[in-house]
Amino acid sequence: MVLKKILSSVINIYFIILFIIFILVPKSQKKYVFFIILIVYFFSTDIGSNLAIAFLEKDYLQFYFLYYSTINNPENVIDLYKSADKIIVLGGGIKNNQELSEESLARTLTAIIIHTNLKKYYNITPEIIILGGSLYSNNPSSKYMKMLIENIEPAKIIAETNSLDTHQNVKNLKKLLKPSDKIIVITSAFHMKRTKISFYNNFSEDFIQNNITFIPCNFKYKFYEDINLYTLLPNFENLETTNIALTEIIGILYYNLYYKIKR
Repeated sequence: MVLKKILSSVINIYFIILFIIFILVPKSQKKYVFFIILIVYFFSTDIGSNLAIAFLEKDYLQFYFLYYSTINNPENVIDLYKSADKIIVLGGGIKNNQELSEESLARTLTAIIIHTNLKKYYNITPEIIILGGSLYSNNPSSKYMKMLIENIEPAKIIAETNSLDTHQNVKNLKKLLKPSDKIIVITSAFHMKRTKISFYNNFSEDFIQNNITFIPCNFKYKFYEDINLYTLLPNFENLETTNIALTEIIGILYYNLYYKIKR
């Protein structure tokens, strides 16, 4: 069983390609390919992917168990959200032009659970606003997220489809809010840093402090007690987490340079 686990981790397309390159390149260049293999290996492990994603999620890990309590035991924590007038959900993209990504699905289900339980325990039905268009197709994630909610939970829903990135999401949201609105903002934990940057660039600090509750979901950080064989094994999930972290960090740097973000 352990050997099978090791073999299935090591024998994957990335390592096969790198191994072939290592074999084919001249001997003088092998040390560079070997160095690349070590980097790919490290960031394919639990330790490496945690190191990559921690920059984005470390400030929100105190909400990790609160988030899963909202999912598993909403009756214990739903009172934290009872002042909400609107639930804001940031789109997380789609796959194959028609299937919600893992991020979109997690954000949508979090909104559904909160809305369902606010109605159940407090008879409150906040409006749900889903933000997000698509640069590559006519099928924005907000469209499918809205459809999913409509099939599960009766609610008043607005799908904003014109914004193409997080900064535009938040900028267009301003047109849909009243100054007195209390809102919940739901997005993936790794995406929360960029989301907050955009909010601080578009809303006053007073509004953010008094009217917004940020809810991180879909955590990528892995908790484990000890470093063991399994935490040292590479896998696709960890490599994908590292890629998400890299993409998000590039996005944050771009926002700071291009939008001259205030925070």
